[in-house]
Amino acid sequence: MSPYRKSLLWCLCFCLILPIVEAVDLFTSYRQEEKSARTRVSNASFLISEWIQGAMENSDYVLRDIIGHVPVGALRYPDADPARQARITELIEAKRKTLPNAAGVGLVDRNCIVTHTNARIGVDASGREWCKSLQADPLRETFVSHLYLNKAGRLSVTQVRRFPGPGPGFHGSAGVSVDLDFFSRRIAQMALNTGGTIVIADTQLGLLARKPARPDLLGTTIDHPQTRAFVASDATYASYRDRSMMDGRERLYGVRKVDDLPFIVIVGEADSDWQASWRQRALGETAALLLLWTMAILMLRKHWALLRHQEMLSHMANTDTLAGIANRRHFMSRFEVELKHAQRHGTGLAVLILDIDHFKQINDSYGHATGDQAILACAHACQAVLRDIDFLSRFGGDEFAILLSDTSVEGAQVAAERLRQEILQCRIAGNAGVQVTMTASIGLAMLDAGTPDVEAALAKADAALYRAKSRGRNCIEFAA
Repeated sequence: MSPYRKSLLWCLCFCLILPIVEAVDLFTSYRQEEKSARTRVSNASFLISEWIQGAMENSDYVLRDIIGHVPVGALRYPDADPARQARITELIEAKRKTLPNAAGVGLVDRNCIVTHTNARIGVDASGREWCKSLQADPLRETFVSHLYLNKAGRLSVTQVRRFPGPGPGFHGSAGVSVDLDFFSRRIAQMALNTGGTIVIADTQLGLLARKPARPDLLGTTIDHPQTRAFVASDATYASYRDRSMMDGRERLYGVRKVDDLPFIVIVGEADSDWQASWRQRALGETAALLLLWTMAILMLRKHWALLRHQEMLSHMANTDTLAGIANRRHFMSRFEVELKHAQRHGTGLAVLILDIDHFKQINDSYGHATGDQAILACAHACQAVLRDIDFLSRFGGDEFAILLSDTSVEGAQVAAERLRQEILQCRIAGNAGVQVTMTASIGLAMLDAGTPDVEAALAKADAALYRAKSRGRNCIEFAA
């Protein structure tokens, strides 16, 4: 594999691994942020649930106290003893003031007629849920109603406790009316993120309170399938993500039932809030990814430029600047490799030493420019004859060295003859348009397992070249 492809592969691997690592990190951090948000809405809904339950327990303590001070026989309308009527009314009014959530406190008789209250007495409450529930179930001691519209035209919730009496049946109850402002004031004190929301509703999905406040929505029904399914289930808590029907924002919700009370608490945290830090992280990591990609590309280009520079230096160190072919240094290095390969595998290897005949005379007669053209013409002639696996070099001056790989004696002799003929056909333009011809003498040596080293092989070919020159030049001499 070329160093360019190798470095490109490493760069691609690096650029592919980076987004995978970033995706895993962002996915993990996203899950952590979501888990934290779910924990926050769960904790908030739990705190509100505990507060509602605590408030109802306080109301129940007051109702127990009232029942302990009022005899069941006093639950009459009208009362024959006006003084007793006034004392009991004064008592329950004093008790009401101890409850921050009480809009009113009252007593009813066995027929659910209001006998004592700080408002209007003699009212028939037999049609109310809280009265019918205690009348229908003799074992039920206390009850908290769903949201309803009272006689004064206000939305409220009523908490009642049964009066004990002689014998079975319903003998009357004490109750506290809770105005919705109590719920709204409480959740108004809780901190929320920009897009957060808190909702208190009854189990019939009537809206009791909301933050941010929407007084126009109080008493309306929350028509949400997931919340309705949660209320109908046995689960006490659920968490889900959904788009709000009121403002269209995506939120993560925690929905909790308030123990045995007919209330649910919904706490929502907007996706834009709990995802804010994660989105900043994603933006930062994406910017870092783009920066690293840019740096990787720049480094790859720098590396390639360095490789090209090294190749240029190597080419300059191994190439003859005039002929554009390998120089003596490169030839010797290649010869070492080819000789070891031939000796290891038993393949034929031939070395040729080629010398342009009377080159000094060409230089002297026509000038060095014509001599340079003669060297170039000789190099081109050799390249036209040689195979791709053969190796041509300029050994120095007008001398060339050639390696014929994987060849036989006959093949080497044929190649040498073709070289001689090709050079003989060369024509060079001399002074005043004179056509200069040239010839070459060639020394050929076949190498075998017994050839000790490169120097010995070159000596054999060089000796053959000397004999060719002695024979009159323009011929081939084979080293025995």
